[in-house]
Amino acid sequence: HVPLTILMGAADDWTPAAPCRELAGRTGFRYIEYPGAYHGFDAPNQPVRVRTGLGLTSGGQAHVGTNPVAREAAIAEVMKLLIAAR
Repeated sequence: HVPLTILMGAADDWTPAAPCRELAGRTGFRYIEYPGAYHGFDAPNQPVRVRTGLGLTSGGQAHVGTNPVAREAAIAEVMKLLIAAR
């Protein structure tokens, strides 16, 4: 059993943090937000770039790419959850 935890980039302009933050507040899910991190912040070695032609985004574009600090913190958080669940 692992508690539902949302790990979110605060700068995500593809999947905005606000609805996830609100959902977590309403339901009691764990919610962790990483400042300055875009969509895909936890992918390894992906330079930050702008994707275009996207639906449901402002102007049809959004930033994606690795944020090394947020990635390291998210991996540590997931490992902590998995170890606690053993």
